[in-house]
Amino acid sequence: SAIGAVSPPGGDFSEPVTQNTLRIVTCFWALDADLAERRHFPSINWNESYSLYTEQLDPWWRENVDEEYPEIRQWAVDVLDEETELQEIVQLVGKDALPDDQQLTLEVARYIREGWLQQNAFHDVDTYCEPEKTYLMLTAIRHFNDEAFEALEAGVPVEEIVDVDAAARLNRMNTAEAYDDYIDELKSEIEDELRELY
Repeated sequence: SAIGAVSPPGGDFSEPVTQNTLRIVTCFWALDADLAERRHFPSINWNESYSLYTEQLDPWWRENVDEEYPEIRQWAVDVLDEETELQEIVQLVGKDALPDDQQLTLEVARYIREGWLQQNAFHDVDTYCEPEKTYLMLTAIRHFNDEAFEALEAGVPVEEIVDVDAAARLNRMNTAEAYDDYIDELKSEIEDELRELY
């Protein structure tokens, strides 16, 4: 294995040295100064970063963690991609101008960013995240997504959906010591609180 670091002037990934490096690497972590300024650590840009090893690793994830892991990982990537597209519209017309389903997608993406991707290396629990916990945290966010969109289809306003108490707890999963129990309980609360609205 070879690990290389490239620091393009001004963070410009299109400059020649960076482009030549990207042609030969099969895994790339793009560090992002904007994320660091917003205190989002690790500051790895999920839109620029990539790995060409996912297909080789998927059998391991299926066998050692869960059969559904590759599918749910791809779901998270798709949500973050959609958020990036929607943010361009939000900057032009504001979040309130978006349809309810797109506003809800932005909220789900926020939970993926803050509750799943963000990590505190100085916290006793959050400094490390085992594969099983990584998977379960993502299933909780997916569970919220599914229940929230069902509530939206039943006519519940998006403001009420994102305001349920259980939703805020999605951002605290990473610091839960007994994460299995915490996430099981959280899924039940999400289900109960959202279904009470319709």
